[in-house]
Order: sequence, then C-alpha cells, then structure tokens
Amino acid sequence: MCVVCRDRLSQAEMLRLQCKENDVIKFSGMGRSFYICKDCINDKKLDKIIQKICKIDKITIKTVISKIKEM
Repeated sequence: MCVVCRDRLSQAEMLRLQCKENDVIKFSGMGRSFYICKDCINDKKLDKIIQKICKIDKITIKTVISKIKEM
C-alpha cells in the first residue's frame, strides 16, 4: 500500500524504501520499509509524510525528496 495515496497496487508498480540514519534508501532487505507508488513521487504531501515516517527535520527533507525522484 502506498503511504501517500493509500492505494493497493502490486509491488512491481511501487518503489520500496526504508529510512536509515536521517536518509531514505532503497530497501536493503532488513528492517522496516514503506512503499510509494510512481504517481505519488511528485505529490505535494510526500515531504510531510516522509518527514513523519523517517523523523527527518525540514532542512534535510528537500534533499531526501530529490533523491527519491532520482530513484
């Protein structure tokens, strides 16, 4: 399920990420993860949701969002 729009899609249609040391990386196989669908990568609510999930401050959230868009 996408954390932004709450749609249930197949795993192939979504991006699986995890928080690690105030950063967002692709899922490494261990730990908690979350999914974002490809439609929600450019959503305005994405920064607030990622900030809440990963407990990232407002300053570093812009670099994290740009990193997610590159993935």
